[in-house]
Amino acid sequence: MADRTGLKIVGVLFATVMLAVTLATWTVVKGYADGVYSFESAAVARIAPR
Repeated sequence: MADRTGLKIVGVLFATVMLAVTLATWTVVKGYADGVYSFESAAVARIAPR
């Protein structure tokens, strides 16, 4: 049978990672919704001809 203390540590670790990913995702989605980020880039890459 598994040690309950070990399972609690693993559970807290997974919960912390899940919270960090959730906050990062929320921040990016909010940035796109507010217009801070956009899919279109204003600068166009120019490659010099040879």
